[in-house]
Amino acid sequence: MSKSVLASTAIKSTAPALSRGLKLLEFIARSDERQTLTTIAKELDIAMSSAHSLCKTLQTDGYIERFSDGTFDLTLKVLDLASSKINKYDIVQHFYDTCDDIPIIRENAAVISVLDGSDVFYIGSRTSPQPLGVTFKVGMRLPACCTASGRALLAAMTDEEVKALYPNDKLPQVTKASTETRTELLAILAEARRNGYAVEKGGTRPHMYSYGARVASSVGRSTAGVAVMLYEGDATADVESKVVIAVQELASRLSRFGQILA
Repeated sequence: MSKSVLASTAIKSTAPALSRGLKLLEFIARSDERQTLTTIAKELDIAMSSAHSLCKTLQTDGYIERFSDGTFDLTLKVLDLASSKINKYDIVQHFYDTCDDIPIIRENAAVISVLDGSDVFYIGSRTSPQPLGVTFKVGMRLPACCTASGRALLAAMTDEEVKALYPNDKLPQVTKASTETRTELLAILAEARRNGYAVEKGGTRPHMYSYGARVASSVGRSTAGVAVMLYEGDATADVESKVVIAVQELASRLSRFGQILA
C-alpha cells in the first residue's frame, strides 16, 4: 500500500463515528421529509445496527428526535449551534437598523451573507413588507455564483481564487436562469469589479432581480456581502439606479461600522 493511501486511510479513520454522525445530521437537514433507519443506513453506507447506534446517540444528546412511525428529524437544538455563530457577527443588528434607515431598502427585501467555501450563508434577512414579498431565511445556504451578495464577494477575489472555488466550468444552478459556466461567471465578476456592485437576475428566484455590494474591513478584506431584491416588474431604470446607490450606501455604512468595532 502506498504512503499516500496509508495517509488517506489514517485521516479517514481518525474519528469515523463523529464523521458519520455529522453526515447523518447533514443528510436529515437537506431532506424534505423525515428519514427512516433504512434510508439513513443506505445514505451513510453502514449497517442498520450502526445507524441505530448513531441515531440513538444523537437522540439522547437532543439533536434529533424519533417519531411514532420510526422516522427521525432534527430538533431545534441544532439551531443553537448556528445561532451562537451568527450572534458573533455584531454587524447583523446594524444591518437591520441601516436597512430601516434607507427608504428604498426599507420598502424591499435585503440580506447580509458571508462566504463559506463556494456558498453564501445568510446571517441576516429583512423580508419585504410588500404582499407576496421575497423571503430569505437566516441560515439559508446558496451557491455564491447564483446570488448578488455572493457575486459581490467573489468579485473581490482574483480569477484564480474563483477558479479554485469552482474547479469545473459547469456551475451549480438554482433556477434555469442561473449562470451556467465559470467562463460566464468570470466575465460577470469582471463587470462587477468595474461597476463597484454586482447584479443577479432570475438566478436565485424567477422574476427577481438582486443588487449586491461588499462589506470590507479597514484593510480591504471582505467581511460580508449585502443585497437588495426587487421584483422584475418593479425594476425600472430609475428604481434600479436608486437601489444600486442604496446597496452601495448600505455596504459603506456597514464597512465603517465594522472598522469602528475592529
